[in-house]
Amino acid sequence: MIIDNCLCKPSSSFENFIEYKNETVFKSFNGVIIGKCTNCGLLKTFVKKNIMIKPSHDVFYEENRRYFEGLFKPIVDKILQFKKGNKVLDVGCSSGIILGLLKEHGVDVYGIEPDKQAFKKALKKLKGKIFNGILKEFVKKNKIKFDVVIYNHVLEHIKTVNEELKLAKSILNKNGLLVIGVPNVDNIIFYLRKKYWESLMPGEHVWHFSKKYLVNLLKKHGLMIMDISFSDDKRKDYSLLKKIYFSCLSAINHLFKTGESTLIIASNITI
Repeated sequence: MIIDNCLCKPSSSFENFIEYKNETVFKSFNGVIIGKCTNCGLLKTFVKKNIMIKPSHDVFYEENRRYFEGLFKPIVDKILQFKKGNKVLDVGCSSGIILGLLKEHGVDVYGIEPDKQAFKKALKKLKGKIFNGILKEFVKKNKIKFDVVIYNHVLEHIKTVNEELKLAKSILNKNGLLVIGVPNVDNIIFYLRKKYWESLMPGEHVWHFSKKYLVNLLKKHGLMIMDISFSDDKRKDYSLLKKIYFSCLSAINHLFKTGESTLIIASNITI
């Protein structure tokens, strides 16, 4: 049993859910434990000190830009469908692929990126509207309100999620949108693969959300859920047999209306 802070309350008890030990595939993860909160059921990673955390994948994104543009297009389409205004902030924007797609549609785009190299790439493409740092620092230096704030596969990296959501809500305009994409543990592929699920990424992800948990969390922060969608990893570099296998699992996910990732659009609605 591990005692640590959870999103439901401080000093929560976590029981061992997944443990990496004597690993041959993920040798660097040996000693890592993913615990399950005994109060709310949320999964949290407990990492030994010598694991290297990679804050950004900007080089990989840029080398596979066309692929990620296709992957991010449904997110952009959802934003264009639901947004009421034109000022959009992407928190953890990496090299700025989503912002670049939005800019093509005339959207006034801003980005925040803590990794220095990724920040430089985004700044080069999008000029002066990219901030190197975190949201808390950005809010201190800027008094800007936004119509949309994006966290695309970023929230699971942030230790203080409740504080981050409060900050994000504070910079949203009336009826502004919070767009959150995260890996979703409530899917057949995770159930079967557990510690070998590619989206688990225990060297980087602090939290492992289910769609249901995240929906309830956003509602607790006074946000109204507008839309929920799912997607599965295409595994484009896998062998044909593995692709067929995972396609079958994806079909099961689709049947049960779930997926490896979930995208939730919530409104800062004022009644």
